[in-house]
Amino acid sequence: MLDIRGTTSIVTGGTSGIGYATARELIGRGANLVINSRTASARFAELVAEGEKVGIRVLHVTGDMRDPEASNAICSKAMSEFGRIDSVVHCAGGPAPGAAVDMPTENWTDAFDVHVHSAFHLFRAAHPCLAARGGAVVLLSSAAALRGCPGNTAYQVVKAALIQMTRALARDHAAEAIRVNCVAPGIIRTPFQDGMTDVAKANNIANRIPLQREGRAEDVADVIVQLIGNEFMTGETVVIDGGMSMRMV
Repeated sequence: MLDIRGTTSIVTGGTSGIGYATARELIGRGANLVINSRTASARFAELVAEGEKVGIRVLHVTGDMRDPEASNAICSKAMSEFGRIDSVVHCAGGPAPGAAVDMPTENWTDAFDVHVHSAFHLFRAAHPCLAARGGAVVLLSSAAALRGCPGNTAYQVVKAALIQMTRALARDHAAEAIRVNCVAPGIIRTPFQDGMTDVAKANNIANRIPLQREGRAEDVADVIVQLIGNEFMTGETVVIDGGMSMRMV
C-alpha cells in the first residue's frame, strides 16, 4: 500500500456525504487537501481544524463542477499551494430523478453535465500534473448503474457512463502511471437519501440489503483511499452495497 503522507489530493463535493468522509479519511492518512463544493460550507472549517491537529493543510475552492473553469481553478490552487497533485477523487454530483418520457430534456442534459462532463473536465485539468509523477483518480458511480431501477433513467445512464470512462482513461493513461478506478455505492446514508421514507428504509434493510443495514459514507471513503494507495489496480469498479446487487432472492 502506497504511503500517502505528504501527498496532495483533490476531492470534489468535499463538504458533504461521501466526499466529506473521504476528505476526513485522507486527512487521517496524512494527505494535504484541496476540496471543492458548489457553495461555502461550515464543514470546511471542520476539515481545516482536523487537519491542523495533525499538521495537514486543507484548502477550499468553491465552484460548480459543470463549469470547466471550476476544474481549472481547483488544479491551479493545488499546484500553486502544494506544487503537486497525487490523487483526484470526484464525488461531486446530484440526483437526476424521472423516467425518460417524463423528464424535461434540460434535466437529461444537466445530468450529463453534473456527472460525466464534470469528470471529463476535471481529468483534463489534472492530467498534466498527474502525468508528471503518476497518480490516482477515483470516480464515483453507483450500484444503480449495474441494475435497472425505476424512476431515474438519467441517473443510471450517467453513472454507467462513469464506469466506462474509468476503463477508457485507465487504458489510455496506464503508460503514464496514472491509475483510474471507480466505486459504485449502494444505499448509503447521506444527505442524498434524506427524502427516503421510513417505510422504504425498512424495506431496504429487510428485503434488499443482505447485510441488513444501510451503508455509511465512511464505508465508501475507506475503499476510495485504498484505491488511491493500491499501486497495481486500475480500470476497475468496486461495488460497495452490502450485497444488494449480487442477490437473486
